[in-house]
Amino acid sequence: MEPIKAKPRVHVIKRDKGWAVKIEGAQRALRVFKSKEQAIKVAEMTGKDSGDVVIHKKDGSIQKWIKAEA
Repeated sequence: MEPIKAKPRVHVIKRDKGWAVKIEGAQRALRVFKSKEQAIKVAEMTGKDSGDVVIHKKDGSIQKWIKAEA
């Protein structure tokens, strides 16, 4: 039996030009949005298939961690 692989987390992080949605381990963001709310919506949709969603504050600390449904 193969071990269950953890799905990558999706992060919402502050960038100079807005809020980025980034899959953990990726070099580049999927997309950058002007508003944090837009980025969170996309991250939540992406996270349904890929794993947890981690929303960060402007300073980089974690604001909210949404666990993937098992």
